Amino acid sequence: MPLPQQVVEQLEKEPAPSRGRGAGALVFSGGVLLFVALLYAGIAFGYAPYVNAQISSLNARLSTVNASISSAQEQQIIDFYSQITNLQSILSRHTSMTRFLSWLEKNTEANVYYENMSVAGGDKVSLQGVAKTEGDINQQIAIFEASPQVADAVVSSISPATQTGAATASALSFNVTLTMQPSVFSPSTTP
Repeated sequence: MPLPQQVVEQLEKEPAPSRGRGAGALVFSGGVLLFVALLYAGIAFGYAPYVNAQISSLNARLSTVNASISSAQEQQIIDFYSQITNLQSILSRHTSMTRFLSWLEKNTEANVYYENMSVAGGDKVSLQGVAKTEGDINQQIAIFEASPQVADAVVSSISPATQTGAATASALSFNVTLTMQPSVFSPSTTP
């Protein structure tokens, strides 16, 4: 049985089948492959020889510099570097007296001055001071005790000053031992 005329006409009007998705994916994959191949070729034949030439040039310059340094100079450089490294290590563990002296300056009564100072045990400071009056000594000890940086303040002696002269005729000498908080003597952070 033959097809009706309407169906034949409709089949003749349908467009021809177009390329499918597989062909588009194949073209895209081919483009990506071509790009990667060109990128690889650029790196392998362009950039790699350039980098290798730079490395060879630097190695040649390094060989020239190495040849120009005698073994005695090389030993001096190594010794100097060792000294710098050791100094850097020591300074990194160095306790900072600057912080303590700045604190002491701010926390000293106007009529008091210090003749001697010694640090023992990392946190104990012994001060030998001179004050005009006993009230000045009491005021200085009160300042020490009120400071949060001082864990303990112990006065070991008060006596007439041994210096002669009009300014120290009535002055008193005193010894005080301060136990400081560890933060006052913490390692220096300055380079």
